[in-house]
Amino acid sequence: MSKLTHTDIIDLLDGNVSELSDFESDTDSVGELEIDELLENFDENETFESLDYNDIDNVNDFPEVDVPGWFTIEKKDMKWVQKPFTPPKINLNEIEQSDCPDEIQSPLYYFSKYFDDSDFKNMSFFTNLYAVQKNTNNFKPTNTQEMKEFIAIHLMMGVLKFPRIHMYWENNTRIHIIANTMNRNRFFSIRSHFHVINNMDIPTNNHDKFIKVRPLYDRIKKACLKLPTEKYLSVDEQIVPFKGHLSVKQYIRGKPNPWGIKFFLLCGQSGIMYNILLYQGLMPEVSEESRKIFGLGGAVVLYLSDHLQCNRHYLTMDNFFTSINLMYTLQKKEIYATGTIRANRFCNPPFVSDKIMKNLGRGTTFEISSNVPDINIGLVKWYDNKPIYLCSNIVTSGEVDKVKRWDRKKKEYVYIERPEIVRHYNKTMGGVDKHDQLVSFYRCFIKSKKWTLRMVSHAFDMAVNNSWLEYVEDAKKLKVPKKEIIDLLNFRMRLAEELIYVGKTVTPPSKKKGRPTNTPSPVVKKKLYSETQKMMLVDSRPPTSVQHDSVNHLPNYDGRKESTRCKNTGCKGRTHDHSPEQLMMDQSKTILEYLKIVERSLLFIGMYPIAI
Repeated sequence: MSKLTHTDIIDLLDGNVSELSDFESDTDSVGELEIDELLENFDENETFESLDYNDIDNVNDFPEVDVPGWFTIEKKDMKWVQKPFTPPKINLNEIEQSDCPDEIQSPLYYFSKYFDDSDFKNMSFFTNLYAVQKNTNNFKPTNTQEMKEFIAIHLMMGVLKFPRIHMYWENNTRIHIIANTMNRNRFFSIRSHFHVINNMDIPTNNHDKFIKVRPLYDRIKKACLKLPTEKYLSVDEQIVPFKGHLSVKQYIRGKPNPWGIKFFLLCGQSGIMYNILLYQGLMPEVSEESRKIFGLGGAVVLYLSDHLQCNRHYLTMDNFFTSINLMYTLQKKEIYATGTIRANRFCNPPFVSDKIMKNLGRGTTFEISSNVPDINIGLVKWYDNKPIYLCSNIVTSGEVDKVKRWDRKKKEYVYIERPEIVRHYNKTMGGVDKHDQLVSFYRCFIKSKKWTLRMVSHAFDMAVNNSWLEYVEDAKKLKVPKKEIIDLLNFRMRLAEELIYVGKTVTPPSKKKGRPTNTPSPVVKKKLYSETQKMMLVDSRPPTSVQHDSVNHLPNYDGRKESTRCKNTGCKGRTHDHSPEQLMMDQSKTILEYLKIVERSLLFIGMYPIAI
């Protein structure tokens, strides 16, 4: 296409040259006769109604985003009115119930939902691969069973909490189940080489800062999404304590551990985690478009609640997440949301000033609601010691009750009014905090500069807590007596024992190598057990899962001077026989029947006697 010269431009401005001249037609133009007729018929006294543009519906009042399920409104179009909120009529659909087993299961059963044998196999494979890549000469390849023992030792350390790891192997503070399972040098060797991915597979343009631990958290997330979700849910932040060098390290004031790595969790009222999102700035899971429309907090809520079904759940959050567009979208998705707010995110609602509410006294409530079609949101300002702002699409003031508060001036307790929205928020908001509290009870403390080790141990802590909460729910459904329900500490320790012993083979002691001597060695009568070893011998019954693992249950002679009590429930007999896994016999047999079976040379495998 040639450029226009100065002459061509002047011709175009004068109107002498036009491309429309080729399309001239008599029918398309208005002739002079038609204009004259129009002027003659024109009446100067005729009145015309002016067009009121305010009466025309503006299609841009509620601009819908191209992404399905997103609903937004411009701030200038949002209006508030001082009138009571009209709550919607709610008839929730039934919540999916989890399949309850016929009898209560072992801790390993619940834990295997999150990490099974294939996961431990991958851990051992990538750990050995990293040792080869690092060219470590004296590293003995690990296996699946040893990886289970490695994780089990960390679970026990979270309960015992020695100030130094070396103390678990020292003579004065020795923990036998740890020291006998794995020696100290082997433990540190595996920990320094532990990997869950191949470092060579990391792309050069990688933007995932948690790629080295991503398989663990993807596995947890996959298992959590399969769980039936509770009615009352909450979204909040969680901090993994860490003060080392890491670009995504966060500081959140008010948290028990303000410095660390931030997670976003979706948890139920019981504390069970249903979804997780790792914060790393520009998160690949959250699109840039959703962040612009809903903000970071709102985009996180939409991501975590994406799998929730309509008309089944109540969702609660704090003021970091709430916004007008988020509440509008959740209303359309029939997710009934409540949360504290920041007033400037809600188009400057006309609240009463703090000074007026303070003069009215504690317990004063001011309520407004949306005055826009298709949007039903209520805002509440409640004054306690200070003003509190809340919003909801289901309830505002509702049924007011009385709460007990301390009055500093009168130096006595007083009762003040509390709106229903505050009671609902306090009831449903503590799910993430409860989950975080359970993790903090027996968190495995690792004093290391590697953030990966901290993240790995935290992943297993979260899996153990979810497993225990599932166990408690099943125990309640099966009507197990409260005294027989295992608490979190014993659940964690029993799980560690099962990871160590279930399916583990006992290797017999190797014979002494070399040519035997001609002169016989003098016979020395040696005590079977020293005084220290006698103190170490403790009679204990192995867990049920160890008894039924069908490995190493051949009867052996214990070599003790005195017989020991039979471990079978209900049996009062005594014997010298035991199995390498401390299994004595079938639970349906007594000690006398067991001795008769041994005399008949029956071989025991697992819990079932098989004749030779």
